Amino acid sequence: MNHYIKVYSHPRSGTHFLEAFLAKNFYKGQNLSSDGPIYFGHWSNKILLEKGEPYHKLFGSHLFPEKKITSKSIYIYRDGRDVIASIWNSQFFNKDWEGITFSEFLRRDIDWYGGLGQNQRIKMNIVQHWYKHVNDWHNFKNEDLLIINFEDLKNNPVELYNFISKKFFFLKFLKNRLTGFKNVDPINQKVGLSPNMARINSWKTLFSEEDLEFFFSQIPDEKYLYKI
Repeated sequence: MNHYIKVYSHPRSGTHFLEAFLAKNFYKGQNLSSDGPIYFGHWSNKILLEKGEPYHKLFGSHLFPEKKITSKSIYIYRDGRDVIASIWNSQFFNKDWEGITFSEFLRRDIDWYGGLGQNQRIKMNIVQHWYKHVNDWHNFKNEDLLIINFEDLKNNPVELYNFISKKFFFLKFLKNRLTGFKNVDPINQKVGLSPNMARINSWKTLFSEEDLEFFFSQIPDEKYLYKI
């Protein structure tokens, strides 16, 4: 049985982008697809993907970290403003919320925890949830876990290829040190479930000044945000 890397993340943080990157650069030619149809999206309005998902064997979960990881794992995180913008653009929220504004969505308590499919009522808005998710994973100590961010993967794919190789594919890393990093596929096409353009700083078209002020008021620091 193949022991594939498992990808963990907050929803809409580049999960499928990383899965595609791993598939094309480390598992080329292998069948990584789901065994059948899968559902995705918000629990109140799940979407059926009849053909399944092409890299599903690499998916870990969107949940908060557990006590033990039993396989090689990568947690990918992304600027929370882009995460929130992507969830909004994909309309992944309760179907009863139809017609709300982005500003209202930003301030409401979400009705899921960890993944969008988890039906739970919590006293936490999307900003607080994103920060807690990323922070908990950063503080989760496990020798088989590698943490990367979406913006680095987009901006420096060869460097991230090197980083992943050194951690999980050391012989490949040594070989590439001698021959050079050639033919790294940066994944330039849309990938994933309900794919957006996966742009950096796409949040700028949605957030008003008041929305930004609210966003910053909900997090204790800016250490997980993308800085140009």
